[in-house]
Amino acid sequence: MKKNILYLVVLMFAGLLFSCEPRIDFDEGQWGDTAFITNVGIFTLQVDEHQLQEYYENGTLTPARRRLFISTGNATIDNENFIATVTVPANQDITRAGIVIFHQSVRVEPVGSSPVAGIITDLSAKEFVYKLVSADGTTHDWTIEIVQQ
Repeated sequence: MKKNILYLVVLMFAGLLFSCEPRIDFDEGQWGDTAFITNVGIFTLQVDEHQLQEYYENGTLTPARRRLFISTGNATIDNENFIATVTVPANQDITRAGIVIFHQSVRVEPVGSSPVAGIITDLSAKEFVYKLVSADGTTHDWTIEIVQQ
């Protein structure tokens, strides 16, 4: 019995050693500069009492929140000057809104006092700068302009 357990432990240890070989990572840097924005959206949160009807708190429906995009159409993208212009109707309140950046880079960082993307904040400044970083290390500082019409 002890001999069988010893064989099992040795076999498991050997399997562990051989399973820890170096992994091959996909080199996304081979694709070059991908620090470009493809679209930008402005959203607010909508509260809906009947969105999550299957979840209950004390017998009442649980309120749900979801993103409601208030920007119209696609953003105008200027890849040469790194400017994305997004249009929001004039009747929309952007003091409690958020930015969604659609991109193919590996990282997006706010520059200066720009808000973190995806978080509700005050967008009344209407111009924000974000640094996009490619897998190959290339960076571009993008300006996002919000136009209310």
